Amino acid sequence: RPSVARRGKPYASMQVAVGVLRDGRVQACVSAGNTGALMALSRHVLKTLPGIDRAAMVAAIPTQKGYCQLLDLGANVDCSAEHLLRFAVMGSVAAEAVGVPRPRVALLNIGTEDIKGNQQVKLAATLLPSARGLNYIGFVEGEGLYRGGG
Repeated sequence: RPSVARRGKPYASMQVAVGVLRDGRVQACVSAGNTGALMALSRHVLKTLPGIDRAAMVAAIPTQKGYCQLLDLGANVDCSAEHLLRFAVMGSVAAEAVGVPRPRVALLNIGTEDIKGNQQVKLAATLLPSARGLNYIGFVEGEGLYRGGG
């Protein structure tokens, strides 16, 4: 369990890896261990940025046009529209950090029409266009990710 990893095993490889990342001795941390434990350790040891209360996992998935930075990946079961907005900002910053100038940001949904999606997704779609510095292009369906579209 994440709490056991954080409190009960101070010299576990995951705890040590996150600690050396915090200390600046490495630039990244990769683990094949329990994802929940890694997220809990990271939040406890590394903290979050001001205004960010939930972490999001990110993966670069291949597309026909390069790569797409996909955020959250199901790590958070229930997200508010504000969480989705913060994830969009974090994803945009992550894409810029790997060399994507002015990354396009889309909201994954069950369709591209404004009437589709749950309440959180619909509300997030009203917040994203006004987010400063965010290049929001609207909804994208799952199959659209691999085409690199939106």
